[in-house]
Amino acid sequence: MDLLHGVKEENQMTLMRAFSKVDKDRKIKLPGNIQRAAELKEGQLVELRILGTSRKKSILITPREIAR
Repeated sequence: MDLLHGVKEENQMTLMRAFSKVDKDRKIKLPGNIQRAAELKEGQLVELRILGTSRKKSILITPREIAR
């Protein structure tokens, strides 16, 4: 399952939305409802991608079994 934050891509639409702040160490905590919906487990590998244009960017988080 891919989590798209406000992005419609290839017939995919936002199923759930949540907000989180970047802390002083530049870390972002994913809210529990998002973690459960994505079926993320503690210690699980996720792939992070930046999508969009130079003016409008989104972050795509995809659960992975192994690194590519």
